Amino acid sequence: MKKILWLCPLLLLMLAVIGCDDKSKDDENPGGQLSQTTWALEMEKYPFLAYFPQYDGELENHQYNETMGMMQYIIMDYECEESAKTTYCAKLEAAGFVDENGYGIYKKETAEYQLTAVVSYSVGTFALSLSANPLN
Repeated sequence: MKKILWLCPLLLLMLAVIGCDDKSKDDENPGGQLSQTTWALEMEKYPFLAYFPQYDGELENHQYNETMGMMQYIIMDYECEESAKTTYCAKLEAAGFVDENGYGIYKKETAEYQLTAVVSYSVGTFALSLSANPLN
């Protein structure tokens, strides 16, 4: 029983050490989730964003993910008005995106990608997810 009591804190310590974030990675890759940037700079890093209308709000809280070839860029704009959503939805529609079911999921297909923009707004927060799935 004493061995088990010593083993539990040791396992917790190991999990804590393994789960610690490596800050050196952040130094090599500035422009992470909570950095101020511009749409033009983000398009240079992630060219698929050129297929979407420019978002004119703050890009302070953003994140890029790539999973199984699908590229996704997420923006959370806090303390904004609901007009941020309606304005961006109008830009999507003008760019040829279609919200088939009225749920804020806009889709468009190009020669290269199946594009999806998911738009939502709640209690002062505008959330935008832009994804591109290669067609090959």
